[in-house]
Amino acid sequence: MVFEKNDRPPPALRRHFTYRLNVLSRLNDLMSQELYLKGCGLSLPETRCIAAIGSFPQSLTVNEVSFETNLDKAQVSRSVKTLVERGLVSRRSCPIDGRAVLLSLSPAGQSIWQQVMRLIEQRNHDLMQCLSEEEATLLLDMCDRMLEQAKLQYRASRE
Repeated sequence: MVFEKNDRPPPALRRHFTYRLNVLSRLNDLMSQELYLKGCGLSLPETRCIAAIGSFPQSLTVNEVSFETNLDKAQVSRSVKTLVERGLVSRRSCPIDGRAVLLSLSPAGQSIWQQVMRLIEQRNHDLMQCLSEEEATLLLDMCDRMLEQAKLQYRASRE
């Protein structure tokens, strides 16, 4: 850890993993937003929606896209509206739940999805290039375990 001026240790908050994770996430979002706007003309929420919808073989609901993208339903709805207007996403009523809408990619959306996935791979590579292959594998494994732990804790807190 790099010390601040006068060789003082960093503030206590910066020592915590959750703080560092939040800062990393914010910096990644800022860099990703710029990359996606330049690379395919989509905002970060629009890109996340395209990535999520295209990554599943079945159509997704707005709630499912919201969960997969970590965006609130209002952000997903606004992004989907724009994506539908641009002809990248199609909407249809859910036969099981009349209130829900099913989302899928149009042929043009499939093409953009491929561009988006290349940009996501590029962003991941750029961010992780400071790690060796072994470190990257270990980091992803640790993240998977922490995700599972967080899910268990979240479920337990909801019961």
